[in-house]
Amino acid sequence: MVSTLILGATFGEWISTWYHIVAIVLIVIGIATFILSNRLAMVIKKQDKVEYNDKLVIILRTVGLILFVVGIILFCLPPKGMN
Repeated sequence: MVSTLILGATFGEWISTWYHIVAIVLIVIGIATFILSNRLAMVIKKQDKVEYNDKLVIILRTVGLILFVVGIILFCLPPKGMN
């Protein structure tokens, strides 16, 4: 009852839409890319240490933030059929 009032639909109806599942995946990938950007840059460049303001680190963090924002936007969409 309470979840229907807050979401406008039951949780099962809400999570069963494809774009909410994609949104959760994008949010997780975006956060992981942002947090692991230094480690990913070290692996890609095959170096033991990478500077904080390295170009690849900045690109990976930007990509992570973009994925996160797109995921949040998709996450906020209502389920189909709701007015």
